[in-house]
Amino acid sequence: MKKIIVLGLILLLTGGMLFAVDVKLDFPSNPFVNFNNALGEFQKDANEILGKFEQMNDLVNGMANASSFAADGATMRNFIGYKKFSVAIGTMVGVQAPSYNFLDAVDNIDDANDIYAGINAQVVTVSAGVNLGFLVEGLYASAKFGKFSMSIEDFDINMYSFGLFAQYQLIESKTILMASWKGVQVGTGFVYYSGDVSYKTDVGTIETDVTLAGGTGKLAFDPDLEIKLATSGLKIPIEIMTGVRVAVVDISFGLGVDINVRSNVDLTFDVEGPAHITPDAGGSRIDGTASVGGGTEGGRANIFSPKLMTGVGFSLGPVKLDIPITYYFGTKGPGANIGLTGAFVL
Repeated sequence: MKKIIVLGLILLLTGGMLFAVDVKLDFPSNPFVNFNNALGEFQKDANEILGKFEQMNDLVNGMANASSFAADGATMRNFIGYKKFSVAIGTMVGVQAPSYNFLDAVDNIDDANDIYAGINAQVVTVSAGVNLGFLVEGLYASAKFGKFSMSIEDFDINMYSFGLFAQYQLIESKTILMASWKGVQVGTGFVYYSGDVSYKTDVGTIETDVTLAGGTGKLAFDPDLEIKLATSGLKIPIEIMTGVRVAVVDISFGLGVDINVRSNVDLTFDVEGPAHITPDAGGSRIDGTASVGGGTEGGRANIFSPKLMTGVGFSLGPVKLDIPITYYFGTKGPGANIGLTGAFVL
C-alpha cells in the first residue's frame, strides 16, 4: 500500500484537496473472497494516506483569487487618451501568495495541510477599443475576448474570457515638449472567465493486503490518474488611472477594486484501472476493476479585491508594448498579476 504515497504526492504538488475519498471495487462474485472486507481495507488505507489533504479550503480559495487576477489580459490601461481606436493582444498571469512571508508559509504546510496560494493564467486575449467622443466627449468603449486550447503530452488546457468596458476621461491630458501627463480616466465593466486544466498519468501499481475466505491475499491496482482543475467567474473592475509619457516611454498608475460577483473553483481527481486479487496461499487470480475519486468544490475569490495598478510601456509611433502589473491587498496574503501586451493605437 505504500505506493499510494506516490498518488498523495502527485495530488499535493498539483493542489490535491480532498473532502472525501470515494473507493469502488468491481469484481465477479467469488465464494473465496470477502469483497466487503476487501473494499473496507482498501478504503481504509486510501483514507489513511489521502485523508491528510481533507478540506484544504485556503488552497482552493487562493486558486479562485489567482484565476480572477489572471482575467485582465490585454488590458489597455496604459493607452489613456487615444484619438480613434486601439487593438491589443496580450497574456496575463495571476498569483495569490499565502502571506507576506512566503517561505515560512510553505514550510508550515506540513503542519497545516493547507496553504492560501494559487496561480493561473489567461494565455491569449485580444482587446479592441474605440473613442466615442463623437457621442460624448471623453467617452471610450472596449471589449476583450480570449480563447486558448492546447494539449501537451499529459496536459490539456482550455481557457476562455470575455469582457465589455467603458472609460471616461475625467481630466484632460496636458503636453509640454516631449513629456505629457495623460490626465485622469475612470472606468468599469465586466469580465467573464472560465477554464479547465486536466492532467493524466500512470500512477504505477498500488497494493494492499486483503482478507480472503480462509486466508489472506493481495489486491493489486494498476490505475491511471486524471486531475482536473475547473475555474469560472464574473467580476466587475472599478478603476481610476493616470499616467505620464516621456519621449517613447509610457508609465501608468492607478487604484481600484475588483468586485467578484461570482467565482468558483473545483479540483477533482479520478484514479481508475484494472485490479486483481491474488491469494497468498496460491490459487487463481481474480480480475476486476477499482477506482478512487474525490476532490474539493466551491472555492471562491474574495468578493472585494482592492488593487494598485501600474505599467511600463514603450511606443514606436502607433505600435506599443506594455507590461501591466497589479498588486492586490486586503486579503490573507498579497496577490498580483503581471502581463505582456502588444498594441496598435491611433
